[in-house]
Amino acid sequence: MSKIAWIGLGHMGVPMSRNMVEAGHTVRGYDVSETAREAARSNGVEIAESIADAVRDVDAVFTMLQSAKVVEQVVTGPDGAFVHMPRGTVVVDCSTIGIDTARSLAQTAKEHGVGFVDAPVSGGVQGAEDASLTLMLGGDIDHVAVAEPLLKSVGSYIVHVGPSGDGQAMKVVNNALMAVGMATACEVSVLAQRLGLDPQVYFNIVTRSSGDSWVFRNWFPLPDVVETSPASHGYEPGFMIDLIHKDLRLATATAAEFDVRLDTAAAAQKLFADASAAGAGERDCTGLAVTLGANVEKATVSA
Repeated sequence: MSKIAWIGLGHMGVPMSRNMVEAGHTVRGYDVSETAREAARSNGVEIAESIADAVRDVDAVFTMLQSAKVVEQVVTGPDGAFVHMPRGTVVVDCSTIGIDTARSLAQTAKEHGVGFVDAPVSGGVQGAEDASLTLMLGGDIDHVAVAEPLLKSVGSYIVHVGPSGDGQAMKVVNNALMAVGMATACEVSVLAQRLGLDPQVYFNIVTRSSGDSWVFRNWFPLPDVVETSPASHGYEPGFMIDLIHKDLRLATATAAEFDVRLDTAAAAQKLFADASAAGAGERDCTGLAVTLGANVEKATVSA
């Protein structure tokens, strides 16, 4: 079994690091939040007092953080992972940070005598909980060979997409599709509610018809229909509106760079941007339905 550093113990990092512990690995974690540290400690994660302490004498370093800026600070700062982790070991970043950032960090890692794999994930908190995540790996084959066996503790479908940045490229296109589907599911669900349709009947018909999608089926945006949807748990994140907005911003910026029209993604980006500006940025992305006018009380199916 391996010694693992896990930096970032949020909604995804806590269950993912727990699954590493349950697989028999020794996991030393770090997060700035005391609440996050306590949640991880209760799962058997050893808590470090600093990044430097977390990454000493480990076989690999995993990061799961909210933005490219934070990842860069954590791995390249004067007290960051690249400086203090053992030479020859690998950082496996499971965050969504963008193609250029991933490629830049891989080069910086090489200069420090360590490796870097961009390994963004898909599957949300539920996938993190039950270790069924999809992971898209970008990096040198030797570094991926270190990451892949360890990632089997947290994911069920792990693919080496290509060189550094290609994991992020795959995540950009996947999440653009997901985010557009989420925005549409929220809009149309509000319309169905305004038309007086029973939400359970509406859900049952759509999931057996041409409008079905993974997002609609698993993250139905009205409460008390799909038990595992954040909508049925007060719209607690989950995948926050601010994060889905960030992913759409990455997608539309990448499309512009390659002269590709992403008009529907741009429209979805505006919806999530407006929701964030209205103060809902830390609500689950299914909560877009609320900002679009869903009546949550009437969404509950009567007995």
